[in-house]
Amino acid sequence: MRIKLQQKEFYQGIQTVRKAVSSKTTLPILSGILLKTEENKLKLVATDLEIGIECYVDTEIIKEGSIVLPAQHFASIIRELPNQEILLSAESSNNTAQIKCGNSQFNIHGSPADEFPLLPEINSKTKFTFEQQKLKQIIEQIKFATSKDENKPFLSGGLLILENKTIKLIATDTYRLAYKEETTNNQKINLTKAIIPNSTLQELTKLLNNEEKEAEIVITDNQILFKFSGISVVSRLIEGQFPNYKQVIPDSSETEVTVDTKELLQATKRAALLAKEDSDIIKINFNAEKLIITSNAPEIGQAYEEVPISLLGQETEIAFNAKYVLEALKVITDEEITIKLSGSLAPGVIETSSEQKYIYVIMPVRSA
Repeated sequence: MRIKLQQKEFYQGIQTVRKAVSSKTTLPILSGILLKTEENKLKLVATDLEIGIECYVDTEIIKEGSIVLPAQHFASIIRELPNQEILLSAESSNNTAQIKCGNSQFNIHGSPADEFPLLPEINSKTKFTFEQQKLKQIIEQIKFATSKDENKPFLSGGLLILENKTIKLIATDTYRLAYKEETTNNQKINLTKAIIPNSTLQELTKLLNNEEKEAEIVITDNQILFKFSGISVVSRLIEGQFPNYKQVIPDSSETEVTVDTKELLQATKRAALLAKEDSDIIKINFNAEKLIITSNAPEIGQAYEEVPISLLGQETEIAFNAKYVLEALKVITDEEITIKLSGSLAPGVIETSSEQKYIYVIMPVRSA
């Protein structure tokens, strides 16, 4: 293989796929990145067998070929090279690559490309497109609510539901539940459910662009493929039965409050500064015209915040984990939210009023 390409584009491509490089040493070749010439471009591939990422870089191909290079050292070398043209040569006879750029030259030992596992071909009738910007947003609005409990793998991902012309994404760790619903572009889809690993959701939010270009999504029984902006992400799906989320969302309330999202976020942030010293607990008192947030750090002091509200129903008081409240408020884009409560021991609900429905259910905590 002998190719010429620009350092900046090359490094961007390496960084894109590097997120899927395996950190385990059980299969050493998975700690590398596959480089393969293909149709006037250089294809880069990395996988840990749970998730695989593929992308292409514009390249001048002098001689076709392929090689697997160790990701960590290879990426470090390309990163430190000047933003100039790189000449990369690889010999299949000894699996060694030579990298030249400006006055720099490196020789790096690799592995045969035919030993690198191919990403699976994903073919399915369940295929649809969705705007990248919206897909990125709905993932960000639920991913933080996935569980870290390894004994319940079916909670460690987000449940994707496709039905008629809607896409739903739900996550829960049993202490809170995040639900997001969006309409698709007039695509009628048969009912499909898939649990996407949290690690895949995390990488998608880093790779998806904030633009209106479409992303293609293909789902099989045990895998899902996302294709966008010259990038392909293939991921396994989590097996198991996701809980019935509909039973978790309360269908009535005794107290309903409308409040400015940004004001509540800033007040909660400030109160949370002292809540860290008391198990992250904040108390919220809902009065006729304002809510009052208090937190207490016995060794340090107390915090007190007021936020104006519009209240329907009963006045009430409830305590929450401040972190759980903040994580939801940070990802809500609506100017106002509605908070629904049914006493100090029942779950609280945060909802948006926009047509694109967002619901966040959070369990209260007992406080002294």
